[in-house]
Amino acid sequence: MDLTRRAYCDRILRVDLTTGSITTTPLPEGMMPLLLGGKGLGAWLLYTEQAPGTDPLRPGNHLIFHNGPLTGTTAPTAGRFGCTTRSPATGAYLDTYCGGYWGQMLKYAGYDALVVTGAAAEPVMLVIDDDRVELRPAGHLWGTTVTEATERLWDEFGREWQSLVIGPPGEAQRNIAGIFNETRALARGGVGAVMGSKRLKAIVTRGTRSVQVYDKPAYERALQLAFRAVRMSSDTTLLTREGTANIVELINVMGALPTRNFQHGQFEGAEAISGAAFREHSWGKNYACFGCPIACGKWTKPLDDGTVIEGPEYETIFAFGPNCAIGEREAVIRLNALCDEYGMDTISTGNIVGFVMELYERGLVSAADLDGIAPRFGDADAALALVGKMGRVEGCGEWLAQGVAAISRRYPGSEGFAMHVKGLEMPGYHPSAAKGTALAYAVSERGACHLRGAPLGELFSGLADPLSTEGKARLFLDHQANKAAWDSACLCIFPNYGMSLKELWQCVTAATGFDYPAARDLERVGERISTLARLFNVREGFTRADDTLPARSLTQPVVGGPADGHTVPLEPMLDEFYRLMGWDANGIPTAERLHALGLGMLV
Repeated sequence: MDLTRRAYCDRILRVDLTTGSITTTPLPEGMMPLLLGGKGLGAWLLYTEQAPGTDPLRPGNHLIFHNGPLTGTTAPTAGRFGCTTRSPATGAYLDTYCGGYWGQMLKYAGYDALVVTGAAAEPVMLVIDDDRVELRPAGHLWGTTVTEATERLWDEFGREWQSLVIGPPGEAQRNIAGIFNETRALARGGVGAVMGSKRLKAIVTRGTRSVQVYDKPAYERALQLAFRAVRMSSDTTLLTREGTANIVELINVMGALPTRNFQHGQFEGAEAISGAAFREHSWGKNYACFGCPIACGKWTKPLDDGTVIEGPEYETIFAFGPNCAIGEREAVIRLNALCDEYGMDTISTGNIVGFVMELYERGLVSAADLDGIAPRFGDADAALALVGKMGRVEGCGEWLAQGVAAISRRYPGSEGFAMHVKGLEMPGYHPSAAKGTALAYAVSERGACHLRGAPLGELFSGLADPLSTEGKARLFLDHQANKAAWDSACLCIFPNYGMSLKELWQCVTAATGFDYPAARDLERVGERISTLARLFNVREGFTRADDTLPARSLTQPVVGGPADGHTVPLEPMLDEFYRLMGWDANGIPTAERLHALGLGMLV
C-alpha cells in the first residue's frame, strides 16, 4: 500500500537529543487503517516504544508531535496537529492539540510525526527544512518569553517559517507549561515541561511539499458537503460572531459556570464577561487558523499600555473570571496576556489562582507564604501578581506553578476542595450540573478534560437531561469514540457542530482509500484508540480509584441555579461505562475486548 498516495508522507522523523542522531522510519506497517493518524499514531508509538515506568521528565520520555491524514489538505481546519507524551502533572497518558499554522508545515516538510527522545546537554533548537534537519545551539533564546523567542526566530529565519517554543516555566519544568505556536498552544498537562526537560527551546519548521489524496473527485465532493454543513450550522455562526465566549451566559443559566473555586454554579458578573460584552467592547478583528472557515479567534483592541491578545477563549474566561470571582474584562485580558507571554496553560493557571484564593480565605495559606500577596476572591491585582510570579518562576511562583494537586499536598486539609482529576485541573463546566460531563472528567485518560468525549450537548442543546445519570455512560462512550476519531484525523472539533461523523467519514475515506464501509466504522477506530490510551495508563499503575472526582463534586452540593443541591453519583455510571467498554470491574480492558478491537497483539 503506497501511503504517500493516501494523504500520508509515510515518514516519521526521529531525533535523539542525547546523541544528536536524526533518522526517519516509515509508518507502522499495516497499522494506519486501524489508527488513522494523529491521536491514534501518537498512542501507538507511546505505548509500543516507550519503556514502562519512564519518568516524564527523564530523557526516556517520548515527546511525539503528530498530524493526521487530513492535515495540510483543504479540509475544514486542516492545520491541526497534536502532541503525545507522558504527563509530568499526572504521570498519565497525555495528548494535546493545537491549531495555528505549524501542523501543516510539518506535513509539507514530509513527516507524519516527529518523535523526540533524549536530552541535550545545552539548550538547542530543532530546525526542519524539508529533508534538511539539524540541531542548532539555542543558548541565546534560553530565558526568553514566548513572544521574545518567536520574534527572534522570525528575525533569524523569516516569517515563512513556523515555530514551536516554550517560555521560562517550560525551561524550569513546571507542570503548567505549554508549547506555543505564536498565539496558539499545546497547553495542558505540562507538555512544555517535557520539552524543557530535554533542553529543547524551539522547533522551527518549513515545508514545500503537497499532500496527495486517494480519490480526488470523491474528496472534492466530500469537501463540498462538509463545508456546506459547517456554513449551515447556527453554532458555527455563533463561534464566528462571539468566539467560544458565546456560551458564557448559557452555562451560567444552566448553573454549570464554576464560580469561586467550584463552590457555586452561577456567577453574578457573567454578563460583563460574556461573548456579547467582549464583542461590543474589547474585540477588534477575527482570527482563523489554517484552513478554518469559522474564525473563532478574536484579536483584542489595544489596552492603554498597548496589550493585545488573541482571545480570551471561554475556558480562559471561566478560569480567571468566575472561578476567581473576577468580573472585569480588562483583568481577564491581562491575565490571558501573561499566560501567553510566559507560555502557561490558562485553565490550570486560573484554577491555581482560584484555589489559592480559597486557601487564603480559609486561613490555610498566609500572605507571608505568598511573598506578601493577600489574594481574596475578586481581587484582580492579586491574581495578576500570582500569575506573574508563576510566569517568572520566582518566589512562591516556583511551587505554585506545579499545580493544584502539588499545592494541596503542601497544605494538608485542602484536599477536599483541590479541583483536579489525576492531577489535571478542571475545565469550565461544573460536574455537578452535567452528569455525563462529570463521568468524562473522571474517566478521561489525561485527567479532567472536556475534550475527550464530554457530552456537552446536555448543557448546550437539550441532548439529555444534564442532572440525570440515566444513559450517560452510553452517551459518553459514543462521544469519546467520535472525538478520538476527529483527533486522529486531526481536525478541530468545531466543524463537528455542523459536520456529522458522516461528513468526516466521507472526507477520510476519499483521502485515504481505507475500507471503512460506513461512518460507524470511524467510531470503531475511535474506540480502539481510546482503549489503547487506557492500556498505557493501566500499565503505568492507574486503577479504578483514579477514575474519580474531587471530594467537593462528590459530597458537597453545588450552590446556585438548576443544579442547586446536586452532587455527582459517580460509581453507578462508572460500572455501566466499564461494562459497555468491555473492561473489567477495575477498568482494565479484557483480552476478549482487545482481540475484538484488533489489538490482540498487545495481550
